[in-house]
Amino acid sequence: MMTWHSETVMDNQSNQHYDLIGDIHGEREALERLLAILGYRNSDGNLSQPGGRKLLFLGDFIDRGPDSRGVLYLVRRLVEEGIALAIMGNHEINFVSYHTRDEKGRFLRSHSDNHATQVAETLRSFEGHEDEIPGWVEWMKDLPFFLDLGDLRAVHASWVPGDIAYLADKSLHDRAFLIEAHRRKSPAWESIGRVLKGVELEMPGGMKISDSNGIPRSAMRIRWWGDLADLSWRELAFPFVANLPEGRARLNGLEEILAYGQDEPPVFFGHYKLKNHEPAPQAANIATLDFGLGHGGPATAYRWSGERILNRANFIQTSLSSE
Repeated sequence: MMTWHSETVMDNQSNQHYDLIGDIHGEREALERLLAILGYRNSDGNLSQPGGRKLLFLGDFIDRGPDSRGVLYLVRRLVEEGIALAIMGNHEINFVSYHTRDEKGRFLRSHSDNHATQVAETLRSFEGHEDEIPGWVEWMKDLPFFLDLGDLRAVHASWVPGDIAYLADKSLHDRAFLIEAHRRKSPAWESIGRVLKGVELEMPGGMKISDSNGIPRSAMRIRWWGDLADLSWRELAFPFVANLPEGRARLNGLEEILAYGQDEPPVFFGHYKLKNHEPAPQAANIATLDFGLGHGGPATAYRWSGERILNRANFIQTSLSSE
């Protein structure tokens, strides 16, 4: 088994170009259509690399859609054939944790009704093939938390420099680290939470919003790039949250750890479900590629050819409908 540590920095002096793909969430047919649009399928049905390009998947391969198993097999095949790279999303670590017990025999991710509902479609896709699940748990452990390719970076949710440095030599194959990552407020729990699930801040005035699973939340996800010091609550929220006050946000020290500047290499991320948004960079060197696939949104890619300033014309999308 190949093990990547997240400090992986691959030599990109050969001018390797990448097609980056956001969250897939079990939508194998949508992924296959997107790959065809990008030119990764010949007329005989075999996978190929158009112009020597490579794919880079930003995680969240499973849950929600009807064929998580099919997505996993396709992504793994592309990685094994050297056509793609892939990183971990929060749904992968959730799946690992759902199937891993701690030293007292308790599952690291509880089998509550809420958690069972979230993983139900993935488990349904493995019906009749349940014996494969332990192998996929090990494969997911193998995924890096992020990739730094020198002039290109990829992370599932947030590139926070201190967390990236902390996770650089960490792996879910380290059982002690995996267990530590589920101890609230531990360094492992904090770093994995921000890198794979996003940076969060308590909303003012006791506000609560419902997440995509209908669970009330008192914290909102926030942007992690640019100068955050003087932003209002509305400007800080990412994605947009209705009814936030216009007043200056209280960052509670987060501005000291969030420092992705405009001179850094381009970084791509997923996770945030910008459904019904037009694809465009969030900043000159920052772009999300999650536009709600698995929630009725399109599969999304960005065709990167070495540019430091990202261009909205390089986003490529396909709907869930047949084309």
